[in-house]
Amino acid sequence: MFVVVVHEFGHFLFAKIFKVGVLEFSIGFGPALLRKKFKETLFRINIIPFGGYVRLKGEDFDEEVEDGLYAKPAWQRLLIAFAGPLFSILAAYILFIPIVTNWGVPAVTVGKVIDNSPAAEYGLKDGDVILKVNGKRVFDSIEVSEQISKGKVVEFQVLRDDKVITISIPPRITPPEYIFVLDDVYGDIKGSLKKINGFTPGVNLQLKNGEFIELEDNFGNTLSGVVVSYSFVGERPTIGFYYAGFESVISKDISPFRTGDRIVKVNSMEIRDYVSLLNLVSRLGLKQNQMYIDIWGNKIKTKLLPLEDNLEIVVIRDGIEKKLNMKREDFSKLITTPGFFKQEQKYLKPKNLFDAVSLAIQRCNSAAKTIWKAFGKLFLGKGVNQVAGPVGIAVIVGEAAKAGWETILTVVALFTLNLGIFNLLPLPALDGGRIVFSLIEIITRKKVNRKIEAIVHTIGFFVLMALAFYFMFADFTRFF
Repeated sequence: MFVVVVHEFGHFLFAKIFKVGVLEFSIGFGPALLRKKFKETLFRINIIPFGGYVRLKGEDFDEEVEDGLYAKPAWQRLLIAFAGPLFSILAAYILFIPIVTNWGVPAVTVGKVIDNSPAAEYGLKDGDVILKVNGKRVFDSIEVSEQISKGKVVEFQVLRDDKVITISIPPRITPPEYIFVLDDVYGDIKGSLKKINGFTPGVNLQLKNGEFIELEDNFGNTLSGVVVSYSFVGERPTIGFYYAGFESVISKDISPFRTGDRIVKVNSMEIRDYVSLLNLVSRLGLKQNQMYIDIWGNKIKTKLLPLEDNLEIVVIRDGIEKKLNMKREDFSKLITTPGFFKQEQKYLKPKNLFDAVSLAIQRCNSAAKTIWKAFGKLFLGKGVNQVAGPVGIAVIVGEAAKAGWETILTVVALFTLNLGIFNLLPLPALDGGRIVFSLIEIITRKKVNRKIEAIVHTIGFFVLMALAFYFMFADFTRFF
């Protein structure tokens, strides 16, 4: 509601400034849950939470109405359309100020440097905070990875023990990587991988779920199974470190755990770092007779089998080793609870209000660029499975609520930023589409045929509604 109200208030305010009558201020679509009329405007909260709208007088293209929208000059209509996205984007920048002031900025932190990697060779260390990459301030690991992927020497400005140091590291080409989850596993392999379904490792096999696969090692041993999931990453430049994730330290009291407990072992599996935790989650997600295999080039990097149904979890509590017994299903639910584990990622606190505002602006700029790039990929057909509809948004906000106010406010700030940028896209029915029609009129100094514009926006509206329903049903299959 906050996100929608802020956006629609921008339209409402500018309509009032230019003396355009506002007939309705509506949150959501469909039948009204609550309604209240104030002067000429009917305020509504509707049952379908897809967004909202402000209905202006004269939107039906009746230019004879004195205080109607289309009785006003094109530049005023442009500003009324632009005000919604503007307010959404401004709200994100404003929200980031208290977020940064109270909790600081999450810093791109080095979790673990891999042995014998360029990062280790040139002196990058666990816990280093990456401030800049090639002279550019970074707030997201995606930005760092993009620079590394170019394959050129990367200059890092890192914060270590309150000192800023500069390290230049040349990337190294990493061999292709295969990640399999297999069912009905039979046999085993050791050493180096020789063949995958008869092919030499290094080729993307385009395997589909449900297909049979056979792996053969250099000793002639075979491992076969049915593909549950498969991913392939080709050769790429890497430096050799993991980004910080979570420590195996419990951050809040959830029975039978207590705040500060450190998990060191689950059955026979030792938990040492974030990578161990990821492997633990993978093993908890495997069913009986399944296997997770990670292969780099022809080397078997990781092989994981499912954990038993009954778990003995060893924790260090107040310096004393303590054993806890749990069912696998119960433990799996606990460790995926937001905020359950302590974060490894470090936070940079602003020194004063000016520093807080500056960091908030930079943080929001970084997020805006990432969102803009994501929309570009989306229109190329990439990342569609990462789009959340109304149900997905509700799930995400619900999960954020479990993690605390910092996460909630950050999620809301990113949602309102998304909404502002999305609505600026020059598509029918969006504010960006209305801005385009106003610009055409300003440039040509000729009025656009109102009926044509109405048809374009109507078609665009139904397309957007169809997409909203599509992503809503996709959310049900993804989250439930």
